[in-house]
Amino acid sequence: MSSARPGYPAGVSSSRTGAAGLLTPALTMTGAIALALALATVPAAGASAHDALESSAPAAGESISTDPGTVSLTYSDTLMAIGETTDGFAVQVTDAEGMHYESGCVAIADSSVTTPIALGDAGGYTVTWQVVSSDGHPTSGQYEFDYSPATLDGAHDGLTDPAVCGEPWAGEPDGAPVDEPSTAASPAPVDEAGSAATPTPAAETSDSDSAAASAVDADLSAAALPGWAVVLIVLAGLGVLAAIVVLVLRRMRAGGDDRR
Repeated sequence: MSSARPGYPAGVSSSRTGAAGLLTPALTMTGAIALALALATVPAAGASAHDALESSAPAAGESISTDPGTVSLTYSDTLMAIGETTDGFAVQVTDAEGMHYESGCVAIADSSVTTPIALGDAGGYTVTWQVVSSDGHPTSGQYEFDYSPATLDGAHDGLTDPAVCGEPWAGEPDGAPVDEPSTAASPAPVDEAGSAATPTPAAETSDSDSAAASAVDADLSAAALPGWAVVLIVLAGLGVLAAIVVLVLRRMRAGGDDRR
């Protein structure tokens, strides 16, 4: 037989103890679920953190007076590059007018990225970068530096569009295709005295030239005869001439006798 508790009508039992007994396991289960969710979100938050830019050259806000030739960026962890490809990586350097002065090529080494640049006129430049973090996600950002050269000699002309690696850019060959190399003439040989010897061109020979050369050789040969030979030749010539004269005179006399 049940007895009524003080303050409660007879036949009515108190449910406070039963309710507390039911709520205690429910609260315990809720706390366990909340703790599990909290623990599950901790590594997820750590994994979602991308690599951060730790240093750069030129540095953010730096004022330089000479063209460094490159922009180098260093991050908080090793970047994720797949083989020899640089997909997902880009570094652009632009002036206040949006002209581009980067080569379009990037070199990746562990946590660093480098790209060649060729700056133009003095003023502010913006470096805009994108890399692939060690967690495999792309991350990007930008910063500015100031360029104040002592002279504008050698300033490069920027490109209106981002440069493509391997194609003409603001640097050498200064936005123009490289000329085909020309065949340079061989230098003249230098003699022992130190002066360059003048090369003699080879002349083409013809039949008339050969004949003239033979005549010249004959004249040279005649001029080379000794004196006694020349005297004999002259005397022989005079003898022949005298014989001709005598023969002519005899014929003239014979003709005169016949007429008589």
